[in-house]
Amino acid sequence: MKKSLCFRGSAAKRAGRTPMADWCVFCDIGRRAPASTAVLLYSDDKVVAFQDINPSAFRHYLVIPVEHIPTVKNLQRTNEDHQLVSHMVKVGKDLLSRDAPKSEEHRFGFHQPPFNSIDHLHLHCLALPFIPSWRQVKYTPLGPLGGFIDAEKSNLTYKGTSTTINY
Repeated sequence: MKKSLCFRGSAAKRAGRTPMADWCVFCDIGRRAPASTAVLLYSDDKVVAFQDINPSAFRHYLVIPVEHIPTVKNLQRTNEDHQLVSHMVKVGKDLLSRDAPKSEEHRFGFHQPPFNSIDHLHLHCLALPFIPSWRQVKYTPLGPLGGFIDAEKSNLTYKGTSTTINY
């Protein structure tokens, strides 16, 4: 059975979070399941990073938390979540600095529901240019409509409250 979406069952703990979800392709990657074919570029006890299977830029990596957090909307205004997102961005920056040192522009951010493709929080880390160039539309903030949240330039929404996070 192909796993393409994250589990949305009632077993979720705190704000829809679980250590790992049974039917989440990103949880399989995070737990390093034998069925996962993703090559990890980075891993620690909080996050893992790997190449996007459908890259939209010269380099396109995803950094995901090991803990199952469905979307950016499930982040809470806590030090723990602030540290997690800050760590995700740092990992992404380090990887792009290593793998695309001549790239002059990077973009880091999250898609908000309903624009996210997988219900497991994932930071897009892009070393531009976009390939093909029309893909930049997917990674453009849409103001009050949501869309893509630039992790470095925008406010992240935590349970309906806006807060600025400095990385």
